[in-house]
Amino acid sequence: MKKLIVSGIFVLTCVFSSAFAVSWGGMLDNNTKLSANNDFSAIYLNQSNGVYLYVNSNLSENGNLRFSGEGLYKYKLNCDFKNSDTTFTNIADVDLLKLSGDWTIKDGHLALALGRFMYSDYTGSVFAQVSDGLYASYDTLKTKASVYAGCTGLLNRLNVEMTENEYDKDDQLYALCPMYIPVLADFTYKALFESHKIGLQLAAYIPVDDDHELKAYGTIIANGYIGTMASYDAKITVGTEKFDGLMLDAALDANVYFRSDIKVTAGAEYISGANGSLKPFKTMSKRSIGTSPFAYGAIIPKVGAIYASGKIYAGVTERIIISMPEDKAEYNGFDTAVNVLYNMFSDVQLGLDAGAYISKESAYTNFYATAKAILAF
Repeated sequence: MKKLIVSGIFVLTCVFSSAFAVSWGGMLDNNTKLSANNDFSAIYLNQSNGVYLYVNSNLSENGNLRFSGEGLYKYKLNCDFKNSDTTFTNIADVDLLKLSGDWTIKDGHLALALGRFMYSDYTGSVFAQVSDGLYASYDTLKTKASVYAGCTGLLNRLNVEMTENEYDKDDQLYALCPMYIPVLADFTYKALFESHKIGLQLAAYIPVDDDHELKAYGTIIANGYIGTMASYDAKITVGTEKFDGLMLDAALDANVYFRSDIKVTAGAEYISGANGSLKPFKTMSKRSIGTSPFAYGAIIPKVGAIYASGKIYAGVTERIIISMPEDKAEYNGFDTAVNVLYNMFSDVQLGLDAGAYISKESAYTNFYATAKAILAF
């Protein structure tokens, strides 16, 4: 059956051009998450298994033009043991279908991509998801400029997390996301004081119907190295919905590299709520602040450490959540997250995520642990 499916994808690839080189494969994955409330009186199970098949093909002898595709089937099982409530959702999707190319033109590099692929804004907080669209960039030694235009209305909301997705527990296999036209343009100067980068990105998300609202954002970033052992990353995003007031997201991180395999990060982020003249910061793709109940209206100091060497990746992050939904700021709790990933073999990967949100309001306190396994073939 697998060979039959791959053969069909191969034939589709050949429609575009004679295949100079074709690679294919797949992956099986498992995610099993257990979570509980503050006193473990309510326990939840979120479990998912999936199968993914991919194909890559060079469409030119020099490899400048390429085709990539990936299809998947998975299910999501959600159980609330306290209320004996269970939902089971089947999901089928094509999460990658891309024609891409790159060419050297004068002193720069031109890259083009067309189709369905992962795309993110500068920050990765406003829009970071699979989308259908066209991307173009021109990259030189000192500068980079790029544009993106796309459409979200044909995406599968069962597999793509947008903030305005409307879920129906009876939806199965494929259900459409809200229809927006994202348009983004950015320019980056990469040689400020030799080792620093600054950039500006403008973005608009244009609704196609009257059920959704226009959102626009402007982002400034700056990052670079301080000596040989430290770096920083700063970003400020100002947004608006229907051009009715402004919303703000600002973050600053400092990184110290103690060894080639150990990095320590400290930083803070402010995500506006209804603070004075500011509006709550709304995003296009869903985001979370750990397992706290806040997606905006908060100040979040954090510290974290990452170890990556050989077959092991491990990270720990501690956040303090200072809630500020309106004009009053107060400590709400702290969020702890631990992540471990072990590459047992070249085709087997095991992982464990665990954490807790300890809130001064016990209703918000929760604990979780997620076991992950990936088998490539």
